[in-house]
Amino acid sequence: MKNLIRLSLVALAINASFSLSAQAENTAIAVDTLETITVTATRTARRLMDSPLSSSVITSEQISQSSADSLADMLNDLPGIDITEAATAGMKRIQIRGEASRRVAILIDGQELTDHSSYGAPILLDPAMIQRIEVIRGTGSVLYGQKALGGVVNFITKKGGDKALQANISGSYNSATNGQQLSASAFGVSGDAEYRFSWSDNDHQDREIPHGTLDDTQFSSDSIMAYFAYNFDNHKIGVNYDQFNLVAEIATGMPNFSLNMPQRDREKISFFYDVVDLSTVLTKVHFDLYQQTIDRQFVQHMAMSVPGFPPSMSGNILLDTAIVEELKTDGFNGQLDFSLSKNHYMIAGFQYAKDVVDKNTHNNTTTTINLPGPMPPKVTTKDSISIENASLTTKALYLQDEWQINDDLIMTLGARQYWIESNLKSSTRLTKALNSGDDSKLVGSIAANYTLTNNSNVRALMSQGYGFPTLLQVAIGATAKGTYINPNPELRAETSDNLELGYRYQNGMLLVDATAFYTDAANYLRTVKCQGTQYICLNSDTDDIYINADSAISKGFELDMSMDFGAINTYLTTTWSKRSNKIGQFKTDNTGLPEVYGRIGVKYIEQSDMLGNYWINAYIRAASDADDNTSSRPQHFAGWGTVNLAVGSYFGDDDMMMVSLEATNLGGKTYTPASQSLIATGRSIQMKFTLQL
Repeated sequence: MKNLIRLSLVALAINASFSLSAQAENTAIAVDTLETITVTATRTARRLMDSPLSSSVITSEQISQSSADSLADMLNDLPGIDITEAATAGMKRIQIRGEASRRVAILIDGQELTDHSSYGAPILLDPAMIQRIEVIRGTGSVLYGQKALGGVVNFITKKGGDKALQANISGSYNSATNGQQLSASAFGVSGDAEYRFSWSDNDHQDREIPHGTLDDTQFSSDSIMAYFAYNFDNHKIGVNYDQFNLVAEIATGMPNFSLNMPQRDREKISFFYDVVDLSTVLTKVHFDLYQQTIDRQFVQHMAMSVPGFPPSMSGNILLDTAIVEELKTDGFNGQLDFSLSKNHYMIAGFQYAKDVVDKNTHNNTTTTINLPGPMPPKVTTKDSISIENASLTTKALYLQDEWQINDDLIMTLGARQYWIESNLKSSTRLTKALNSGDDSKLVGSIAANYTLTNNSNVRALMSQGYGFPTLLQVAIGATAKGTYINPNPELRAETSDNLELGYRYQNGMLLVDATAFYTDAANYLRTVKCQGTQYICLNSDTDDIYINADSAISKGFELDMSMDFGAINTYLTTTWSKRSNKIGQFKTDNTGLPEVYGRIGVKYIEQSDMLGNYWINAYIRAASDADDNTSSRPQHFAGWGTVNLAVGSYFGDDDMMMVSLEATNLGGKTYTPASQSLIATGRSIQMKFTLQL
């Protein structure tokens, strides 16, 4: 297996084969990917070829062919992307270019999926509901707000159809979790109205790994979505409702310490209005209004011995914590598009969001002291309840100005002004520390896209990133492994300066998309012990507190290439990255990121009367080893490589049926990706069947 890793990493490091931008599992390969239209990168429709940012698109065909049980897994092979799960198999998050998940903006139809934990927003959305995924690698703070310091992932939901009544039924199975996924939808268009109703249900058992079963990795979810829109003249108005409910176990891997998440639900209703071609200057107007509620329950149990007793005595402590939390977000977005001349396009927008967190924490501590001889044990119980209510209000104005300087050069300038206010309204725990804070910040970006030939261009980008602390960090506080982490109202926003250089080429056979990046970030947040510091905490002997202490420099190179030989496609997706963290006076290059990772493979696409439109895709996925010295407990992650095979076919009238099968980790490799804490699945098979009616 070591030889496999070496061969995999060598293959990833050279241009022996080629890859495709926006490659996802079980996806068809098309050489015209850079002709795909993306909206997220510039908030305007533009070819990927002309995007001034590092952008990728996962298409509807790629999503429908994938048997992945989460949307995060569909993004796993994009350059610069890592998946993290915080020991929760059913609740995955996205990291981009080494930036933590809380520095990545997760959007659903352009509206932020907010989260105020220290981990970042999990993807509380079912794959069956998604039409396409658009990704920005690198800061999107100018266009997408203060959570987009590391990047943006925009999940665009399915809408209506092109007939009066259409339907889709899909089912899949994952042998690694004995997991079953079912979904169904009805959709269509009638006159000027369009609609969709969707349902899904997923159930997964404990994960099978090469040497057994990984306990506490079960999860299940269900989801519904309803969409309706009406078109009249050049206007469109609509409403969208969706609900996602998740139950997940958390694998601590520690004796006498258990965690569970019996509820992580999201509910949202949104309204939108679009109008186009109001005049020769005002070409488009968009408004949307939404309310989103995320309910979370978290249960923790700890058992520990009490030191310091004589041999004839002993003691233990049981600590049970139950957290019930509601996060409600009211948001509004507005954007105006102006065509000021043939070569001059400008957008101006306004964003408003108010997050309100209500958190109830119940701690029950039972202390038992076993006395010598026949004396009964002494048992004491202590109950405590803390209730907090806090809000974070964000207002922003943004502007993007695009100039076609000449036939070859496009310049794009952007700016955003933030106004942010946090407020701890009430707290039974922090009765003497009710606080409010505010911040304002102007960030900007400038990009150039220069056409070299009809088939190639180069681009350059300079941009600023901005990320305000979450409410848990600045107002409420958090509990981790029995330790209370105090909020710090004096926290400053995290910031970054970013540089990118890119090159794109396609000629109908060869496709190249390459990016070099450099990021210098400051004021990163971390936790420290209160004891022996100048910080004021509830309990200085045992508590932690959030502070600004870290800075980071990231640099790297991302490469997508593919070569189309007709029925045969070869591809390579690879990332080389290096990240240096400075924590106070301590500096390290070992930040838990592999220097090289990616995927290399070959795909055969053909058609026959017996097999329909079928594909065979063989690939190796690999990563180099990594060390993490950023905490008090250094970790080493061994390099790894897996061999995988995917096959599938469209068949029936108008390709109305699709079946796919993917066999992963055929060698039964035992490994843990550096960004994750759970051992990866062993040799497994994922199957999927879809029927279009």
